[in-house]
Amino acid sequence: MHKRFLATVTLAVAATSLFGTVADAAPVDPSVNDRIAQAALPKVPCDPKGSNSRDGQLANTLNGQLTEELKNAMNAYRVSCARMIVDAVHDRGLTERAAVIAVTTAIVETTLQNFDGGDATSVGLFQQQKWWGTREQRLNATWTTNRFLNEMEKLYPNESWKAGAIGPICQKIQVSAYPDRYGVQAADAQRIVNLLWEDAPVDRTARGPLFNRTKWSGSAGWDASAVAVDGNANITDTAVASIPNSSMYAFNVVKGSGVWYRLRDPKTRKWVAEATQLDTNPNISAIAAAGENDGTLHLFTVVPGAGVFHKIRNASTGVWTSRQVDTNPYTVAVAAAVLPDDTLHLFTAVAGSGVWTREFKNGVWAAAANQVDTNPYITSIGAVGLPDGTLNLFNLVSGSGIWFKSRNVSKQWGGSDPIDLNDSISSLSAAGLPNGSLHVTAVVPGSGLWVRSKAAGATWTNEHVDTNGKIFGSYTAGLNEGTLQVGALVNVN
Repeated sequence: MHKRFLATVTLAVAATSLFGTVADAAPVDPSVNDRIAQAALPKVPCDPKGSNSRDGQLANTLNGQLTEELKNAMNAYRVSCARMIVDAVHDRGLTERAAVIAVTTAIVETTLQNFDGGDATSVGLFQQQKWWGTREQRLNATWTTNRFLNEMEKLYPNESWKAGAIGPICQKIQVSAYPDRYGVQAADAQRIVNLLWEDAPVDRTARGPLFNRTKWSGSAGWDASAVAVDGNANITDTAVASIPNSSMYAFNVVKGSGVWYRLRDPKTRKWVAEATQLDTNPNISAIAAAGENDGTLHLFTVVPGAGVFHKIRNASTGVWTSRQVDTNPYTVAVAAAVLPDDTLHLFTAVAGSGVWTREFKNGVWAAAANQVDTNPYITSIGAVGLPDGTLNLFNLVSGSGIWFKSRNVSKQWGGSDPIDLNDSISSLSAAGLPNGSLHVTAVVPGSGLWVRSKAAGATWTNEHVDTNGKIFGSYTAGLNEGTLQVGALVNVN
């Protein structure tokens, strides 16, 4: 586990009474100290796909509307949690008022955050105790919302929950030691639901065209405008690979179609007009790419429920071959990095397990994968191999930000250190430059792209590269010519 979470289990045990009902624990008023204790607990995604650019936009809108505890505190993560509640109510066929009741309760219990209390008896959006369901069920935003609604309909049969004040209804379901808390938050819950209810029937799959920005070698800033890479409005994920002649290959997952790629010519610095289809599997959810010194290209695709597949393009013939390299059905993200000796390293983030890595050398995969991080809440990863032979891994921990760890030339991994604790970051990508500098791009829904950089022996710096709040995905590439390239997927929803 990351350092931030090493002390969490002890804290969670001590905080059990903070979240108990009248029957389970002595009353403890949810004061500032209570919220501080909650903030120290790890947060898991409400939406398995994470927050998106639309969540960030709605957070900005709500911050100008809310008046109580969440005033100016909404972010993409909290909106994604509220969205999952509203969607569950909508899919169940209940009215908007049911969503207001549920969101009001979640505001009071967790300020719309999906807390995993470790050994504590109460977990999840509604801080439900063990008798509500298993820990895994209570951390599933859709399941836990439906469990809450089951209790509501049981206690208020014949749709009697449609009448009466919101606060007492929430109290009867939750049996809180502090019943007056709920009514105070009902108006803000209504404002949140008003925005989200209109979106409930909409396909929110983040998708859109791809653009590229360049920071030239020796330049202090980025190009003022982005260059269109691919105008297809159905791209859902992107990855990039470069080879020593500074050619760039942008690989894009197109919803329902598979993977297509485009080449950026190093001489003209222009992208080819037509994309080439490389994989026809319509179920691919995530990809990663890397290039070797001899021009060999590698592409990794994640197929939910099946695992990870590896495609290789021979540098001499240009022919692609394919094989399955990992059968774990719970892989959520992949990254790849090549070291100077052309050893390829594949990293996979597995839901509930952490990050694993496997080596590929001289056309042969190592027999087994090695676990390099045990944090179960990692949702996005980036990997970089530097000229000095070090491997560098960036992990996005849900609700915690970006953490960094490195493997030295003796193949020993160091500990994890935080480099960006913004809990709204939804995805990341990373690259290195020939001068040994590291660069990680963070997507912040509603805010755009931020790039953190670290020169050898220096500290991390931060740049706001693109302010487009609808950006939902990125790639990062460091070319041999010394330029840094950042791609941005812009949501059309």
